Amino acid sequence: MTDSVLRLAGDNPAPDLDAWRAEADAALKGAPFDRLIKRTLDGVARGPLFTREDLDEVGDVGEPGAAPFIRGLDAVRDPYLPWQIRQTVDLPDPKAANAALLAELTSGASEIALKLDCTGKTGVAARTVSELQTVLDGVLLDLVGIHVSPSRMGPQHAALFVAALDASGVDGKAVRGGLGLSPIGQKSLAGGGAADLEQRFDRATEAAQLVAERYPNLKTVSITASAAHDAGATEAQEIAFALAGAASYMRVMMDRGLSADAAANALEFSFAADADIHLTIAKLRAARRAWARVAEAFGVSENKRAMALHVVTSGRMLTARDPWTNLIRNACAGLGAAAGGADALTIRPFTDALGAATPFARRLSRNLQIMLMEESHLGKVADPAGGGFLHETLGARLAEAGWKVFQDIEARGGLFEAVKAGWLQDQIAKARNAREDAYDAGKEALIGVSQYPELDARLVEVESRSYTVPKLDAPVIEPQPFADKVKAAAAGAQVRELDLPEPEWTPMAPARIAAPFEALRDAADAFKDKTGHAPKAFLATLGGLADFNARVGFATNRLAVAGVVTDAAHAYDSIEACADAFSQSGAKLAVICGTDNAVTESAATLASALKAKGAGEVWLAGKGDHDGIDHAIHMRSRILEDGARAHKVTGVAS
Repeated sequence: MTDSVLRLAGDNPAPDLDAWRAEADAALKGAPFDRLIKRTLDGVARGPLFTREDLDEVGDVGEPGAAPFIRGLDAVRDPYLPWQIRQTVDLPDPKAANAALLAELTSGASEIALKLDCTGKTGVAARTVSELQTVLDGVLLDLVGIHVSPSRMGPQHAALFVAALDASGVDGKAVRGGLGLSPIGQKSLAGGGAADLEQRFDRATEAAQLVAERYPNLKTVSITASAAHDAGATEAQEIAFALAGAASYMRVMMDRGLSADAAANALEFSFAADADIHLTIAKLRAARRAWARVAEAFGVSENKRAMALHVVTSGRMLTARDPWTNLIRNACAGLGAAAGGADALTIRPFTDALGAATPFARRLSRNLQIMLMEESHLGKVADPAGGGFLHETLGARLAEAGWKVFQDIEARGGLFEAVKAGWLQDQIAKARNAREDAYDAGKEALIGVSQYPELDARLVEVESRSYTVPKLDAPVIEPQPFADKVKAAAAGAQVRELDLPEPEWTPMAPARIAAPFEALRDAADAFKDKTGHAPKAFLATLGGLADFNARVGFATNRLAVAGVVTDAAHAYDSIEACADAFSQSGAKLAVICGTDNAVTESAATLASALKAKGAGEVWLAGKGDHDGIDHAIHMRSRILEDGARAHKVTGVAS
């Protein structure tokens, strides 16, 4: 044994930035250095290299568990539960929901997101305290955090939950969780209901005042920045949504008598994590940094400026096709959330884009978190990303970008006014369109959907739910002060279904990136169901296997994105033999594959022969303008355009 310290760098000299730049310039061979700089959709530079010098722009990030809380709430994480594993329960039957809830808790979950819906269509049909008690039967409410998910019936659901807590007799100081009130977020998603917003603000403030006395560790308001993310928002827009929402609620509650500390304590922030691990980490650090400034501006005490941070994996990144690939996306997102400092994490089921989750899908989501904790050891240190040149610098830059958008929203009268005017939705739509364009252009990829689709991917199961909500003869919880709502709920009143508001503005609707690509596959499947065979293309090859193999692979992949199948490619002795094989294939679309030289020499002749045999169109795999070629597919052609055109040729689309 020795007490000497092993220098991992050995005798290697310290890296020199100028030397690195010289090597980079040499590798670029005269191309501009900016080619190496990757930027977010907000225009924030994320490389190509971060160094210690970049930390000059970061400033003091503090210590874990201390202001400004960029590095998280806790100085030392719980070694057994470094963050809360929050699982969603949404089965419509209260008894089935209870069984699922208990299964989650006994298998590793530590918190529950309880999605309520009195109709049973999108959540648990718990309409009364009695039905909610059925859902919560056997749950130790002083140990398990129950978070009511935001909904249009939020004030009624919150009153129901508080009444159930009151009836349980549990020590109020030991209760944690959340009421899920989200007036601005729900109005943004509904696209209307401005007239009763002030009343909703009243109810939220009254609820915050009530639980501050009875259940001081319950969060009242949920700021659902993740909804903006799933609608297509950039990192800066998501941060700005959260800040503007928080500022709105702070003003509302302070104007109605709450102290700055009490108002801040009532808030929980919900952000999204996607498969871009480093950007997720930086975004969460940026959000904490920016919120600390907002809290300071409102006069919140320094030790109360920490952001209560719930992170949910992105819905927009998930695919309905080849959903097994979602397991990888969720793993990356979970890693980013955990390393980024999430206090609670919800990993969506990998079948989320397909329908209701089975117990198997819920188990994978839960176990993924356990693996991140116990096998990846992400909770062994308080701040895994702390001090990283990339994460600290990018986090500071994202905070600045988010702050600018936040100021823009504030200048327009605050979050609700920016939504009501449609400005924020327009800004998010521009970002969503730019992101979709990047996938269409092949600059970004969804494996299994926009690249390398698996046409015979193993199917997954989703749960088929059929539940008839029993009739209930009970008065409804009327619009009234929150304390009176709780009394009515305790007396047996039921939650009523609210009518959808009249449309007043464009709602902030979720949009999956995969949707336009999956629409092509859906159309191809419909064609197959109708005709008995899938749409087909023929690979017309030039030369030997080594000559055409790469372009055959590309063409096969590009066509498969649209659900168009190809037979195995063969080498042909002559152009005539290739044309004869095409005539036997039954295809209407032929794609020529070969080297540039072979294409230059023979593409026009082969195209003529193929059309003579009945080809509706002849395409080229690769760039080039040749007689007889109707369309070229290559790395720079548009994926969706290629697919739509293939559908026209093969008969999928008229």
